[in-house]
Amino acid sequence: MADREWVLLNPGPANTSATVRAALVMPDLCHREPEYFEMMRRCRAEITRLAGCGEDWTTVLFTGSGTAAVEAAICSAVPADRALLVVDNGVYGDRMLKIARAHGIAAHAVRTDIFTPVRTADVEAALAARPEISHVALVHHETTTGLLNPVAEVARVAQRLGRRMIVDAMSSLFGEPLDVTQAPLDFVTASANKCLQGVPGVSFVLARRPALEALRGRPPRSVYLDLHSHFATQEQDNTPFTPAVQVLHAMEQALAELAQEGVRQRVARYAENARVLREGLEQLGLAILVAPEARSNILTTFRLPPGVAYDALHDALKRRGYVIYAGQGDLRTYAFRVANMGTLTPRDMSRAVQPTLVAPRVNRGAPRIHSATVRGPDIAPQTPQRSSRPE
Repeated sequence: MADREWVLLNPGPANTSATVRAALVMPDLCHREPEYFEMMRRCRAEITRLAGCGEDWTTVLFTGSGTAAVEAAICSAVPADRALLVVDNGVYGDRMLKIARAHGIAAHAVRTDIFTPVRTADVEAALAARPEISHVALVHHETTTGLLNPVAEVARVAQRLGRRMIVDAMSSLFGEPLDVTQAPLDFVTASANKCLQGVPGVSFVLARRPALEALRGRPPRSVYLDLHSHFATQEQDNTPFTPAVQVLHAMEQALAELAQEGVRQRVARYAENARVLREGLEQLGLAILVAPEARSNILTTFRLPPGVAYDALHDALKRRGYVIYAGQGDLRTYAFRVANMGTLTPRDMSRAVQPTLVAPRVNRGAPRIHSATVRGPDIAPQTPQRSSRPE
């Protein structure tokens, strides 16, 4: 295992503080003891508070990646005789469809391309045509390309038509402005290792208490991911399964650091990170593939320099201590992604876009990647490789 530290420019896990990492080293603790339940209670309450929610909201914790929380919300929320409408304009919208269908939930999609936010008129038309739909599910920040879907506008449509909402805020909660309490949002999912700046292993569902109570007595579609089961046991200072004790301890430290920084200040820092990153790479001639009005604070998709494959660029930057991220599917052949979440600062982003680090140059007529710390010839262009490697 590598001992060196990298600047992580991937969309989670993000760089963490030394104090968050140190919190993983704690005395062994049984998850059935009051000390664990006190920690669980504190984390649930602090997530709910920092998200701007009142007493009619709570947080339900899961040991698992962000997809665990998304799957728990979807498979638990939609009644057996109803259907789900999914906004699909990226990998994670498509994953919501797959989750619904895996659990036998009737699911319909409103689709746009991966660079275009959903059109509220399309959502309205789909809901008007299908009265059996009870919930609308969408991803706030689609890290496939770094675009934001208009949660507030979709929420107004859903509210007017009497539907409820499930929002995947995995990589936007605490990093983008988001009013999770607006009607008709019932369930908002996120995880410890994105904008919260914790470590992977714990995800959670922010939920309205009435929506959770409405699940009581409903036959579960999943044993491990039944949302009401986790809610009911956690409310009783209990847990249905063995949780990630040390990861939760690190998340508690990350929550303390978020409270100290302030949610608005963290959002502002991420926005400034993105500005420095984008201006720097655009000055080097790299084009951004998402329109300005649809871009997040957190991730940017750039077109690869002509003649340069992703693997060559990734490996050159990694030797300098920076880890970027491939596009998914066909996107990998012509684009790459750079995130700016975690403990990174504008100064870090300024260093990341130094011309000697990433600028393409022409050598004998062929564009290449120049890395000042790599001895020997520049990295030659390679034949692009297709990949569907998930995040």
